[in-house]
Amino acid sequence: MSSYAGNTDMSTFKYNQRLQKTSIRLLKVVPDPDLNLLTIQLVEVDLGKAEFEALSYVWGDQTKKITIDCNGKRLEIGANLYSALHERRRRNPGTALWADQVCINQDDVEEKTCQVRLMSTIYAKANQVIVWLGEQEHGDLDGLHLMEDLYEKCHGKQYDANAGIFEFHNFDYKAKGVPNPAFNPTWNSLFKILSNPWFGRVWVVQELLSAQKSVIWKGSLDLNTHPVLWTAMLIGRHKNLYENYDISMGSPQVSALMARNIAASYFDTKTRGPRPIYDTLSRYSGMSATEPRDRFFALVGVSTGLDEAFVDYTKTFEEVACLVGKMTLLGTLKYGLAENGTELLILENSPGKHRFPIEWLAFHANPQNHVSSHARTVS
Repeated sequence: MSSYAGNTDMSTFKYNQRLQKTSIRLLKVVPDPDLNLLTIQLVEVDLGKAEFEALSYVWGDQTKKITIDCNGKRLEIGANLYSALHERRRRNPGTALWADQVCINQDDVEEKTCQVRLMSTIYAKANQVIVWLGEQEHGDLDGLHLMEDLYEKCHGKQYDANAGIFEFHNFDYKAKGVPNPAFNPTWNSLFKILSNPWFGRVWVVQELLSAQKSVIWKGSLDLNTHPVLWTAMLIGRHKNLYENYDISMGSPQVSALMARNIAASYFDTKTRGPRPIYDTLSRYSGMSATEPRDRFFALVGVSTGLDEAFVDYTKTFEEVACLVGKMTLLGTLKYGLAENGTELLILENSPGKHRFPIEWLAFHANPQNHVSSHARTVS
């Protein structure tokens, strides 16, 4: 289903040609003070010479689409992307934008494969990555102010992302001069921001970690990425905050742990660099991708041991999972034979590094563990 209020005589937009290996498409939102039909211009450019920003967002429900004008033709896009472009028109920055739903021909498997291989580079080369969390809602401003207040009063304390659950403590809100998190409307607004579906998308890991600079848009609000992610770490490390998050949000699909894991990688990667694929897959095992193969492909750009050529949409899920399994076993374990001929997989001195690889492989080999109804995919 789609909605449309423009010229019904316009023909449907079609991509002219397949993009070359180093080419990308960029869009510009046409300014319109009268706020008529949303109009964009889509052009092909060389990635190495392009000046642009990139959008990180959730595709959302694709059964309800809105038609826009693209190069004088009709193009249907998802409602969430439409709202992001509508906000961009209101701000009128003038800079070109990369958004995968429009800038990649989703019906061309070969082009999609090549462009997804470039995605880490695209987000790294963008002047800025804009994280779109949807329209502004009641209480968002209060929640944002609380985040900033917490960050300032705690002096941005760094938390150990790898600490065990038994190291959790209650947050001393009284000592910090902030409200009790239990059933407090301002805390509830903060929790709601962090339960946004964006924090449950596996693709955001690569998009955020590849970015040189990022900003969060929530309607007309600008949120500093650092305090927002730091607050996710704060909640994920304190028992009373974590419990109140779940109570306030009613055990949401996007748990506090998902937001915390994104935040942990954001801070961890800055100092330690990318982690092996088995580690990143384990860390983001609860995050969503409508297309099961994207659970692997989305992490290629932020994992060690995987070449971009690994991304290939002509391969089945089983082929992709099998290849990752082989690479994991061969790359992180020692293989040997006992005197009686029994095959051995020998862990290194620190087994914790491997996150129990046998269970890991069994979990990730099942496509049902990689599907979620509210996710977005590049396909």
